[in-house]
Amino acid sequence: MAHFNIHFFKEKSRKIDLDHLINFFERIEGMTVEMDESSVRFRYVHPRLSYDAQFIITPKSQVPDIYRLSPKFLDLNFHLELPILTPDYIAKHLFELVKKVCDAYDFHVYNEMFEDVLPFKMDVVLKVFDMVKKAYIAKNPVLLSDYQMLPKERLHSILRYLDDIVELQNYYKEMETYVPKYHLLTTEKKEFKIGIEWQDHTLTVFPPYVDYIFYRANNTIQVVSYQELLPLIEKYLFDVPGFIKGTKVISKKTASKVFRVMKKQKFSKIDHTFTKVNVKKLLD
Repeated sequence: MAHFNIHFFKEKSRKIDLDHLINFFERIEGMTVEMDESSVRFRYVHPRLSYDAQFIITPKSQVPDIYRLSPKFLDLNFHLELPILTPDYIAKHLFELVKKVCDAYDFHVYNEMFEDVLPFKMDVVLKVFDMVKKAYIAKNPVLLSDYQMLPKERLHSILRYLDDIVELQNYYKEMETYVPKYHLLTTEKKEFKIGIEWQDHTLTVFPPYVDYIFYRANNTIQVVSYQELLPLIEKYLFDVPGFIKGTKVISKKTASKVFRVMKKQKFSKIDHTFTKVNVKKLLD
């Protein structure tokens, strides 16, 4: 897969304190350091979402058309390689690491789409990354057969929920409230859907963009449409404070009313055949 590259430059200096840089990256969760005669590689794998990238120091410059750039900035032979087919949520996370590197070592940055070397600016880098990703997708539409394309806001919420789920589980642990994992699925028609599990008589969080509830009661599992369920119980649910819009939770105050609805209501039968989807196959 093609990469989006961010090259690091320094004004009037090529000096990098390698030991200090290694120590900097070793403190980052999900980062491992590899070294041989060909390069120094800081390999990053997101600890909860598995998306990957790498910062790499090479013996020679990897910057195309370097001679047209301002001579007062010197190439450090150090750059970030980020797969182009990376969701914006992950890309922004990597660019935040780039900003930390720039702030710590007084680096500037360059990408082939820039006119020249620039101080790091998040809005500029995100805009250029989005342009490059869209252009790459337009030129290589066949690649998308392996991906599920989602609106940016939807995918951002899905990835944030998956990223923050452990924190949310810890928050609700003392309240004896279940925080479910997403089941990322496709139907027999290749339509992307999200499911969660819910145990009868269990206080539960309902994350955003859920399509189906796998409801466990009396040793059976019933597949329930969330769109059908939500209007029946929404008045008994509460927003999760300070979290993603659309995330709801059953509280002890109203739980009995929710459980009564589930006991009495007959829901439409769902006949879909579901297939699991890897989170790395979601793209905005």
